[in-house]
Order: sequence, then C-alpha cells, then structure tokens
Amino acid sequence: MATVWFSRVGGLMLAGVLTASLASAEATRDPAPRQLYAEPSPLARVITGMDRASETARLDLAVLIVEALVSAYESEMDRALLELRRDPGDRRRLSRWQQSVAPVLSELRVARAALYAAHAVELSADRHGQIRLLVDGRPLWIAWPRVTAQNRLEREIVAEFCSRHACPSGDAAVATRPPAVEGGWVLSQGRPAGWETADGVRCEFPDLSSRSEREATCRALATDLYALAPALREAVRRGERIEWRHLALEGAPAGARQRIVVTEGGDYLSVAVPALAGNPVDWTEVRRWLRARTEGRSVTATVLRAPEAR
Repeated sequence: MATVWFSRVGGLMLAGVLTASLASAEATRDPAPRQLYAEPSPLARVITGMDRASETARLDLAVLIVEALVSAYESEMDRALLELRRDPGDRRRLSRWQQSVAPVLSELRVARAALYAAHAVELSADRHGQIRLLVDGRPLWIAWPRVTAQNRLEREIVAEFCSRHACPSGDAAVATRPPAVEGGWVLSQGRPAGWETADGVRCEFPDLSSRSEREATCRALATDLYALAPALREAVRRGERIEWRHLALEGAPAGARQRIVVTEGGDYLSVAVPALAGNPVDWTEVRRWLRARTEGRSVTATVLRAPEAR
C-alpha cells in the first residue's frame, strides 16, 4: 500500500483513458484516426532535455511541479467552497466533487513531503507529452485539475526553474514564451484596414478603432500559425500524408491543445492553437498560408476578414 498515493493521482486517470480507447477500438472495424504529432508541453520540452541535469536541478524542478499541483488543487477546493456559498442548492454535486478531490490533494501533500527525503528523483515525458515523476521508484503522473490552465501553469514552472538553473535545452526560450511576431498596420485604398505580419499573415478589420486589441488578436493568430507550421513540417518529415483540403480544427476550443485534422480519415495533430479555435478565421486562407510555409514558399493570406467582407 505504500505506493497508493502516487498511483491514484494520475494512474486511474490514465487507466480510464486506456480502457476507453480499447473499448472504442473493439466497437468498430474501421481504423481509428491516428495522432500524427503531439506538440510537447512547455514543461515536457524542458524535461526532455534534462538527461545530464544535476540531482539538485532535478529535485528543484520536481518540487516546483508538485508545489504547483498542490496550489492548483487547493484553488479548486477554494472555488468549490465559494460556489457552495453562492448556490447552496447545488450542495450535493459540490459535495461529491470535494469528496473526489480532497483525497488527491491530501496525497499530493504527502508526495511533496516525500520529495524532501527522497534518495532518487527522476522526470520523464513520453511521446504524447505525458509527464511522469519518479520519487524513489514510485510513479506520479502529472495531471492538472483543469487542462485549460495547463499551458499557463507549466510556463510559470519553466520560467521559475530557468531563473534558478541553466535551462537544459538550447531553445529554452521557446518553452517559456511564444516566438516574436513582427508586423504592422497596412492601409490600402479599397481594402479594409489590416494588420499584417512580415511573413504574410493578414487580419482585416472594419475600421481602426480598438487598434491595440485587434493587433493583439492578429498577433495571437500568427503565434498559433507559427506553432502549427512546424508541426505540419514534422509530420511530413516522418512520411505522413497531409491532405490540405481536409485540414481543419475539430472539436471545442477548450483544452490544453486542439485537434487539427489533416486527412479525410480524421488523422490529426495535437497542437495548442487557442486563438485559431476562438476566432472566426478563414480556413481556406489558413490552409493556403500553412501549405506555403510548410513547402518553403511565401504568400500573404487574409486569415481574418472584416465582418462586411465575409
């Protein structure tokens, strides 16, 4: 029973995913859509490069991770208590939720204490970006209470770790902040006002009001495209087929990553592109820009159009 507190946090969640996947596969003879690429999370990127890190650095990162987990689950408990005060009528649902979260939080606190007496601490990330912490051989799968907050929390952990230690990867900046987006407003007669990046991502708006907010929207869209283009290149490099006419976002925008379908059969990339998911983009133009980028060509594509132009 000594390993229960480590296995319950993530092991049951992982087991549930595996069980559901097996059941789905048995229910149909058609091949299931394949995940062709999974974007590493900010934390997974750093962990992947920690093969030669010192024991002190490994322990420090492990402590940062577990402390962040404890804080995240404590925040969830506080939120549930606040909702209970606002809506006493929902007491039964909130009570059940608290009963399920409280043991996880308790076990995380035990894990945190165990870290300070540990003889061996190891961190690893599998090919799907799932992070595992081994404390004296006991596994703890990292599972955040809200996947929508995963990127933010992991970036904060990475930023704090890299302020204390030399980041293990040469491109540590990629893990802590999005790439720079260079661009500016472009005004042309007969066309709506537009904000355009230096490499051809254009967003059009009905007028020049709220310029800072609209510029931020276009920068966010460009950042997402900058993340998606290398994912597509990597899939192509591995010999995967990209059917460009089928490239589209699938499912709801919520989540740490979004699913980008790239074949008629539903094969997909798992990449964090929240701005593409949350804005009414022109996917014909998105596909055109991404295909050119993947093939090493330059084009200008209006990925967001002014309302009267759509």
